[in-house]
Amino acid sequence: MQSKSLLGFLWHHIKPYRWYYAVMIMAPLVTSFYPFAYNYAIKLFIDLMAEGENISTENLMTPILIFLGAQLILDISWRLSSIAEWKSEPFVRRSLLLKSYDYVQHHSFLFFQDNFTGSLTSKLKSILDGYDTFWSECHSGFLSRIFTVSVSISALFFINFSLGLIVCLWSSLYIPLMYRLSKRLNKISYQETESRHAIMGQISDKISNIMTLFSFATRRQETEKLDQEIRDNFIPKQIKAYKYNFKLQLIGGVLYIVIFTILLFYMIYLRQQNLVSLGDFAFVFGITLGVMENIWRITVNLQDFARHMGDFKSALSILTIPHEATDSPDAKPLAITQGQIDFKNISFAYDNGVPVFKNLDLTIKPGEKIGLVGPSGAGKSSLINLVLRYFSPLKGEILIDGTDIRFVQENSLRENIAVIPQDTLLFHRTLYENIQYGNPKASKEDVIKAAKKAQLHDFIMELPDQYSTQVGERGIKLSGGQRQRLAIARGFLKNARILILDEATSSLDSQTEKDIQQSLSHLFQRQNKTVIAIAHRLSTLKHMDRIIVLEKGHILDQGTHEELVNKEKSLYQKLWKLQLR
Repeated sequence: MQSKSLLGFLWHHIKPYRWYYAVMIMAPLVTSFYPFAYNYAIKLFIDLMAEGENISTENLMTPILIFLGAQLILDISWRLSSIAEWKSEPFVRRSLLLKSYDYVQHHSFLFFQDNFTGSLTSKLKSILDGYDTFWSECHSGFLSRIFTVSVSISALFFINFSLGLIVCLWSSLYIPLMYRLSKRLNKISYQETESRHAIMGQISDKISNIMTLFSFATRRQETEKLDQEIRDNFIPKQIKAYKYNFKLQLIGGVLYIVIFTILLFYMIYLRQQNLVSLGDFAFVFGITLGVMENIWRITVNLQDFARHMGDFKSALSILTIPHEATDSPDAKPLAITQGQIDFKNISFAYDNGVPVFKNLDLTIKPGEKIGLVGPSGAGKSSLINLVLRYFSPLKGEILIDGTDIRFVQENSLRENIAVIPQDTLLFHRTLYENIQYGNPKASKEDVIKAAKKAQLHDFIMELPDQYSTQVGERGIKLSGGQRQRLAIARGFLKNARILILDEATSSLDSQTEKDIQQSLSHLFQRQNKTVIAIAHRLSTLKHMDRIIVLEKGHILDQGTHEELVNKEKSLYQKLWKLQLR
């Protein structure tokens, strides 16, 4: 985020269109003179009528021209404002949403593990809503009323200095008082909004895991948990905001009645003393009522505005969180020519402090096919996460073709590595788009060829819309095996020197697994890829060049399948025998 202040943040996005915004601001500024022109025209009419019955058309032309001229200028200014609006606001909203989303998506893998997706989405939406509220109030809300009050008070000074002074003094006390009280409301609203975002995050989490709720018949329990969170956290903060808002309106209402009473009796006194004409009386009365009404509306708008800005500031908080890991200033693109991977003296632990690796050394030669096996928690997935730089080692270095991955551009690292995960989450797009995601530049023929190699093409062709079929949110319309085959098709499509398979065939039936294993084997040999494969089903690793057996973050054993399976009392032999039963 370019600026931590709300105004600084908005100005960054508005600046390229500032002249259009200046035109839009002219409309409420012109509008602020309209009550003066309207009431002054009424004054002239009344004074002319009070003089007698013989009123010439020439004398009437002045108030008529003032009234019609004011109306025409007002209409032109708002039409120009509308033109400026469509030439600027859609693009400012685009800038706000794109840059905010881009900032959020560049956080680390750990950030998204620690934050609700729903809460982040809710805050991004609130940034857009916050801008709309802010500009609406500036353009046609309380800022317009502030202009109007300023012009009207100046007019009162022109007609009767003492009357203008009374209103000015009252306003100088009233507005700062209400502003200070509204700042307190802003803080209360911020707390309420944070609670709302948390609630929306929980709802998103529950909906994302709706199949789990179905499977465990826990919909009622989840609703009760949500209800408890709303009752214990959200409602008390809402009530606190409501009560404070009530207090503000009560104070404002009392002050409004006091000043209106004073002005009413003072205006009657001025007329009784013949210090003002009948037209002046009507003018002052109309202007004063307008001033009081606008000041009251400013107070109400300011309270609502404070509540919305509390929401806005809460949403902006996600743009003040610094990125956890960024490329070093001198980071260069990674160019993989061989595909050798070296783990040198690697030590690593997650936030809980429990060591995953301690002084680990491992070299994977160019084009070598490595299998990783071991019990859960042995460190297999952690090793992959370190290669992809989702996490950084506490000590040691990881080299690819002799280059420390800490000093290369993060995107270039991942562009050179194809990953086929165990749990494949798809976009709510077509099958074609999801497969092509492996290589956005791939042709239709390449996409179909990859689908065939992944044993997915025949299934797709049986669908009514074939490759144009929507897969549903996160690919919910596909089975686990179909999603996994789609991920494999992506892997075929991505021309990466290093390929990582994380239980890539675990959701497939035996025949499909056999067919895909043959295709994968062909892919390995044809492109001479360096391959790291994690598998609990050891039969999928039989043809690997080397198998690494991990236990508690240490390399317990390594060798070919034949070497390890024939090694007496080894962990690998034990796991192999268990799977043969």
